[in-house]
Amino acid sequence: MGKKIYKEPIKAEMETTINVLYSENILSIYTNKVSLQKKLNKLLGEPKKEIMYKRSISGSIWEVSLDEKAKIQKIILKANIYEL
Repeated sequence: MGKKIYKEPIKAEMETTINVLYSENILSIYTNKVSLQKKLNKLLGEPKKEIMYKRSISGSIWEVSLDEKAKIQKIILKANIYEL
């Protein structure tokens, strides 16, 4: 695949949502923050879904099994998801 084009959100509309789906045993991460999308792409690979606006990516969703504790720890430590 070629180079990805991301659409930078308005600062007031920037969001990251992390959901724990216990019944499905999944950690679901959604973000529209471009820098975090790029970091998660490097750490986790391609997202499960990319939300497109015209030809640009406006948000991405990753799903990680709760059994993959090392991967979850890597996300917390290296992706800096708490950055304000």
